[in-house]
Amino acid sequence: MKLGFAYRIALMLALTLVVGTAMTTVLSLHKFERILADLLTSRFEFVANNLRHDIETQMDLGLVLANLENINEEMENLLLDDEQILSIEIFDESGTVIFSTDPSFIGDLVAEDWLFLWQINRNKSSWSLLEKDAGVVGAGLKNNLNQDVGSIALRYSRVFLDQSVNQQLERLLFLVGVVAVVMAVLSVLGCALVLRRYFKDWANMSEALTDINSQNRDSPNLAEANSRHPEFEEFSTSVFDAFDSIDSATSEIRKLDEEAV
Repeated sequence: MKLGFAYRIALMLALTLVVGTAMTTVLSLHKFERILADLLTSRFEFVANNLRHDIETQMDLGLVLANLENINEEMENLLLDDEQILSIEIFDESGTVIFSTDPSFIGDLVAEDWLFLWQINRNKSSWSLLEKDAGVVGAGLKNNLNQDVGSIALRYSRVFLDQSVNQQLERLLFLVGVVAVVMAVLSVLGCALVLRRYFKDWANMSEALTDINSQNRDSPNLAEANSRHPEFEEFSTSVFDAFDSIDSATSEIRKLDEEAV
């Protein structure tokens, strides 16, 4: 029972520490994913901004976005140079794709999220979105009159991001497991050391109570309990006084009975 009590306290301490560590792990993993995603976004923003610069240079000559030359070739070269780039689209202000590394997309409407993000970030150099299957980085386009005419949308693979997050999760889970085991062992040992004195006192007082019940006034257990705990000494003294009073009353009753006979 004593050992079980120590284990229960150790278990509660270990669970509290494990839960705290797990929460810290979740927050750390989320922060790691966000930082890595920001780094990837910055990398592909650089690519998108370079492409925007080339496109706007041509529009500065008075050309219309839909009539620009060599855009598809430049986008295809970017696609070949970086295997993480899945596709590049250029859409106009209505959301219609006018250039794409996938010809089947030309004439289609882009996702509403893309169009919305471009519209609310027209005053910024870029916009980004992390979708379930890919990341998207965009760069708005302006003509020579500084009018918004569309946007670039570069989709990149999430494989590297997801693999890195999973690897980080495995490392963190391993560390949490090690920490949990260490904390459980330390909790048990700590509780055993801290509670050992109390368990010893408990056992000593239990034996002292047995000696009191048997009126063994010279018991070493009773002497030790009295010396360690003054309150217990007062208790034992009161009990022995009560025993003495009972014995005295019993003797008086017997004496009166004998005299009556």
